[in-house]
Amino acid sequence: MPNRRLLEDRLRQAIAHADRSRRQLAVCLLDLDGFKPINDHYGHEAGDQLLVEIVDRLQTMLRSVDTIARLGGDEFVLLLGDLDSHSVFDRILEAVSEPVQLRDDSVAVSASIGVALYPDDRVDADTLLRHADQAMYLAKQRGRNCVQVFDSSVEARCARSRNCCAGWRRPSSRASSCSTSSPRSTCSSAGR
Repeated sequence: MPNRRLLEDRLRQAIAHADRSRRQLAVCLLDLDGFKPINDHYGHEAGDQLLVEIVDRLQTMLRSVDTIARLGGDEFVLLLGDLDSHSVFDRILEAVSEPVQLRDDSVAVSASIGVALYPDDRVDADTLLRHADQAMYLAKQRGRNCVQVFDSSVEARCARSRNCCAGWRRPSSRASSCSTSSPRSTCSSAGR
């Protein structure tokens, strides 16, 4: 799986490809919901087994133009090039939420996914990641097991809010989230 440097390079390449092909690129930040309690209860080895299983599922869904990279812990970035349909996001949620056998138990997690769409969101690579991160926090706030597409009006409302968004985090650190919603989201009650 690509490290952070390779991810940055692939993201720049994916943006250039989207510009040339005039096709959409989805930059997705995926955070597993419910991973920490499983990791704490079953141990780090079982937690690693769960992560490997989920990554394997995601890799079977991705095409050669797509990339998955682990940022750390239970956070991943997906670069989905030549995006034709947003239905892939629902398929990702379904794949992540399928149960995994750990020891004698069947366990399940869900995912909160934030999406920044390029060229709709025509910004640089770092800002695309930041926007996907903002959207992911809104997905978590909306109830988890959710996909939230970044909306620039959400960022504008956050900027006006005193309690919110005091420097959105880069994907490797933590920060607060906004209490606002966008009509461009998909949430599922399964796996909550």
